Amino acid sequence: MTRIFRIGLAGYMGAGKSTCARSFASEDALIIDADAEAKRLMARSPHIQEMLRAAFGSDVIGADGTVRSDTLGKAAFKSVDTLLTLNGITHPPLVEHLDTIVSGCQKPLCILDAALIPLLGIESWFDICVWVDAPFETRLVRLITKRPNIDEAELVKRMRMQEAVMGQPEGGDWITVGDTECHKYIAEALNNSINKPNE
Repeated sequence: MTRIFRIGLAGYMGAGKSTCARSFASEDALIIDADAEAKRLMARSPHIQEMLRAAFGSDVIGADGTVRSDTLGKAAFKSVDTLLTLNGITHPPLVEHLDTIVSGCQKPLCILDAALIPLLGIESWFDICVWVDAPFETRLVRLITKRPNIDEAELVKRMRMQEAVMGQPEGGDWITVGDTECHKYIAEALNNSINKPNE
């Protein structure tokens, strides 16, 4: 029976976790992008859309029923309280949705790319949890390139707000690796798993 190795990959925005996750795309792996899954979940759930509309205004939902990500982002990142409001709406159904995907994974390697794993409290799902770390300035430069429609001051505000809501996890559930070492660390962990006899 093939051993399934599940990895939770987290880190602040711009840390490089998604780049690390995608580096395993050519392997026999399932790469789960939590942000993309959250958007799909919001797009097909009238209940979530109604809660978003009630919390952040009708402008966050388009006339065609789609969630306007940019508008929602601006509204959610107004303050820590509004960000926590968004989390309160989206996290419960997202956890249920992600649990179905992760628990149902049949690939030898399953990687969940989800910045908010520490907030979601789902460390027990994984064989290892990896926190991808990078300096603030490095992360900011990446975000400026990735999100040119958002000015630098707003990006800095969002980065600081994310740090305020979620501290870097510590303890036995987590290993912290630098962004440039992420692929190497996971590859070695996977190799050790393959060579470890099933218990």
